Parts: sequence; C-alpha cells; structure tokens
Amino acid sequence: MLPLLFLATPADACPTVATGTPSQLSFDVAQVAIVRQDNRTTFSVSINPYGDKQSFALVLPVSTILEQDEIQTLDADIFARLNAYSAPMHVNDAGCPQDSGNYALDAGESDSDTDSDSDSDVEVEANYLVGEYEVTILSSTESSGLQDYLDQKGFFLPAGADERLAEYIDAGSYFLTAKVADEAAEANGLPLSPLQISYESDIFAIPIRLATLNSPGVQDMVIYALNDVGDGKVGLANYTEFDVPDRCIWGDAASEDFDTFYEDHFVESWEAEKTGAWTVEYAGQPYDCNPCTGYNLTEEDVAMLGFRGDYWNHHLSRLRFRYTPDQATEDLVLYHTQIYEPTQTVFADDLEMNYGCVDSFCDGTPTQDDDGGLDLGEAPDAACGCSTGLSPAWLGLAAAALPWARRRRL
Repeated sequence: MLPLLFLATPADACPTVATGTPSQLSFDVAQVAIVRQDNRTTFSVSINPYGDKQSFALVLPVSTILEQDEIQTLDADIFARLNAYSAPMHVNDAGCPQDSGNYALDAGESDSDTDSDSDSDVEVEANYLVGEYEVTILSSTESSGLQDYLDQKGFFLPAGADERLAEYIDAGSYFLTAKVADEAAEANGLPLSPLQISYESDIFAIPIRLATLNSPGVQDMVIYALNDVGDGKVGLANYTEFDVPDRCIWGDAASEDFDTFYEDHFVESWEAEKTGAWTVEYAGQPYDCNPCTGYNLTEEDVAMLGFRGDYWNHHLSRLRFRYTPDQATEDLVLYHTQIYEPTQTVFADDLEMNYGCVDSFCDGTPTQDDDGGLDLGEAPDAACGCSTGLSPAWLGLAAAALPWARRRRL
C-alpha cells in the first residue's frame, strides 16, 4: 500500500501542498499519475512548488524497502503533457450543419549513514541519490519517535501526524522521505522533477488522510490513471461521483475567460453534493478524443509513466477529486470499471452557427424553441467519444485547455 503523505492547504481558488517544511511551499495543484497492471503499481507525483525549491521535502509510506532502481525522476514536463492531452476544452465550431529540460544528478547510492539513529527507534534502511533528491527509506516501531526524527531532519510534520503515522506503522509500512540534495543546490530556480516509485501490492489505493492535517479548507487532486485497455476506465470506490454538465454553449471566447467559467461550473456541481466527491474529466484509449486538444501522449510518455506493453493497449482516466478535511474520512480506493465508453469534457462557444445542434446554454436556457433548429438528440458514442447532446462532428478549433476538468458518471 502506498499512502501519499504530502500535506495540503488551499491558496485562493487553487489548492496548495505543504510538505511539512518550514517554508510551507505551495503548489498549483496536487497531481499524481498511477499506472496499475496486475499487482504492479507505478506511482508518480508532480512536484511544482512556488518558493524556495531547496526547502522541498516529501514523505511517502511504502510497503517494502524499495531498491534504487525502483525510484526515479521523470521529465519535468510530463504532467503538463498529460494535462494538455486530457483537459476540458471549448470549441468555436460544434459541427452544426451550415448553409455555407530537466536538471538531474547522476543516480548513485549516497554515502549517507544507513545505520539506525542512536537517539530513536528509527532505522535508516537505505539511502539513495536519485536525480536532484536525497531519498531515504526508514522503518520505525513507534510513531512519536518517527515524528521527532522527521522533525529533526527538517520535515516538520504538523501536530497530530503521529496518530496517522501509527496507523501505517501498525500496517507494517516503511517510510520513503525525499528532499532536494545539497549537491543539487545549483538547480534552484529550475522546475523540480516529478518523483516516481514502483512496487508490487494487492491494494490499488492513494491514501490522503494525512494530507488534511494542516488544511483549513478545500483541497483538490487530479489523478491520471493508466491501465490495460481491457480494464476500462478507473473510478473511486468509496467517495461520491458527481457530474458537471457540459455539451452546452458556455460564452464568448473573445471576451470571457473559459478557465474562470469552468471553475465556477465545477464548483457549483461539487457543492451540490455536500461531501468529498469526484468526477471523470477524461477517459479513453489512444486517440479516442473527438474533438482533440491538439496534444497527444507519445509512446515514450506512456512508457515513462510506467506502462508496460504496446502503446495502443493503454487506457487513460483523468479524475478530479475535491474534498475538505472533514470530508476526507477514508483513503482513496481505486478500481477498474471494465467500462470502455470514451469520456470527454467539451463546451461550445457562443456563436450563432452552434445553435442548430447544441441544445442549450450552460445556464439551462434552450438555444432554440421546439419548432426551430436541428435536434440531433444523443450523439452516437462510437463517433463522438462522449455521451450527450451534440453533433458527432465537434470539429473546429480546440482552445484553452484548463488544468482542471470533469466528466460524467461511470
């Protein structure tokens, strides 16, 4: 089991992630990628803080003592490419019929001491230099001693963390810690590389409860889940799924901001659930998009994330999960649905040429009365890659991919 222990607090409309460091680094969004094939999981976390990157630190409970070749850094732009490929979009032509570089140190085992700390029951099981990170694997039999040890080493977990740590210790977890190595000081100012680990486990999960300890408000997580195409899209088994209505006319791209529109639209739908909840933003096999954002994941991207096998046999799901500390009562349990219907989030620009095949504005106002316009009803799934309301064409200019998104129920 791989509990994710970054600690988050919101800033303005976006979540921040503080990893227990004194500087309380903030992040634009918590983003993770998880590849699940049979019992093998490869887990990658985006690390994109604002502030002094040299103060970055991360704690990840893990199920075993990982070998150095099971820990690596990735191209710093991989999450940007995932987002660009799967983000919601708006188009100015809905297809209605018309009358006319990355810094990294060489990986190598660190010279740091791997013996137990003389002043605590914490055992240092392994110590590696991976990219720009010093990575240490710890074991402990007592949570308060582990928290004291981490505080001494500069990780500074919030008050109350020892209770959560105790749960993972009782489950037999080890703890992977990572911080920017002194040798990488010259990398300050460059993006930190995503960190990836691979492991075998019977459990398909992303624990989040520790991430709420120092959060006074709403948090978000975007999850990119890759698996074999036969497993279909991924869902969260133990939280509520909700729908953000799309396939509607949203506004004027020339004078309005799509990002702001979509965020308001998403928040309104989430708030109606009154609980921690999630939505599918995108799901599909390679090139299932219609329309497409103009970005594609390459064979190298998919392999970098940990997918094993032919590129055409992968399936990508993009989930957005939002919650408050009080709502995050359980860690995330993921599952394969064996549902293959493509999912995509698309809105039409407010142009008269789109009124003929887009049924309504996003506020629910119809675009035509019962006797006017062209009513195409349900768009064919096989052609459209989505489930409601618009012409299967949806051709034209795709614009302004947003770092968030949604989609409909499994």
